[in-house]
Amino acid sequence: MFLNLSKLFYALLILYYGWFQIIFFSIPNLLLILGAGMMFFIFLNALQTRNLRNAFTMELKMWILFAVTSFVYGLFVAVNHGNLISSIFTFSQFLVLMYGIIYISDQDRTIDFFIIMFIVYAMFCAITTVFWGVEYGQGRISMGLANNPNTLGMTMAIGVCCVLFKHSFEKLIISVFAFSSIILMIYVILLTGSRKAFLSIALIIIYWLIFIVFKDIKAFKFTTKLKGILSVVLVIGTGYYMLYPFFKDSVLLQRLLILFESGNATREGMYSVAVDLFIQNPLVGIGFNNYRVVSMYETYSHSTYAEALACTGIIGSILYFSSYILILVHFWKLLKSNLDALFLRQAKVMLGLFSVLLFAGIGVIHFYTMTSSIAFGMLIAFYNVNLRSLKN
Repeated sequence: MFLNLSKLFYALLILYYGWFQIIFFSIPNLLLILGAGMMFFIFLNALQTRNLRNAFTMELKMWILFAVTSFVYGLFVAVNHGNLISSIFTFSQFLVLMYGIIYISDQDRTIDFFIIMFIVYAMFCAITTVFWGVEYGQGRISMGLANNPNTLGMTMAIGVCCVLFKHSFEKLIISVFAFSSIILMIYVILLTGSRKAFLSIALIIIYWLIFIVFKDIKAFKFTTKLKGILSVVLVIGTGYYMLYPFFKDSVLLQRLLILFESGNATREGMYSVAVDLFIQNPLVGIGFNNYRVVSMYETYSHSTYAEALACTGIIGSILYFSSYILILVHFWKLLKSNLDALFLRQAKVMLGLFSVLLFAGIGVIHFYTMTSSIAFGMLIAFYNVNLRSLKN
């Protein structure tokens, strides 16, 4: 019962954070209340199971150390202590959320709840954008003026990964439904004009076709193979027919052409400033979330890698990105282990999700966003569950 209640609070939290407050209105401190409620019922469950430490992974420990050192050093070097404190507090909340995802998945022995919940959340956002989206600026559409189109686009990209995680060729109607939802999410990305989200989806789909579909479909029985080929052909044809006419006249194509032809001078300037700031204080940086204060751009650097270097220096960057290396090592171990066909396919999809996050980090700052934190939480939870199962 306690675990189910913690899931309920998580579901309300993600829907409120990423959808309700954008479309309707904000409720003061509701995010904190929902997060505290989730953790309260996790704690009650842990009193029964005594498994509180199982979800306390090395990645979380490194990120906690990253938060602590960034806060302590930031007190000495940050120009704006308000930004430092509020951002560290927010990042700490994301760590608690990731812990909750890992703990619940460990108890369930699967991450299916969080995958399905993210699909539901992404579909809420997609349908809202298609039917009630608003003009955000420069021809780009989003759910609301408070919802950055790039953030919405990355939600769609992670949503596609979650659909592919649950997808199966066994039933044609389910396969067609899954692919239809992917087409809807791609359409939303065209509306947002988000280049990194579009390239991320292209990356995951190409990866999925090459390393999963083309390889695994050979091992299917004839009827399953036929369903698989039919559904892929059907969705490609339908997707091309529905999306291409819109794509060729979309703001996304215009933005992609500008990027490929002349690059992005503003982003390049941001990255250059980040390097200069890093050189000025290479050991501990200029203070967590203080790039926006000291740079002429008056906003964050639009890159996880640039922001980490500029704001937390060598020490912070090593602590933060060490978790990325640990994730990669753990997935390598998982893929080399004796997994059955279903879990091996899912592991490959999750590795594709990690690749998407690495790519998106060029233009997104992961430690400032809840969506990225949820994705990392699901990644860690997946291999944590499966590696523990193999050991048992």
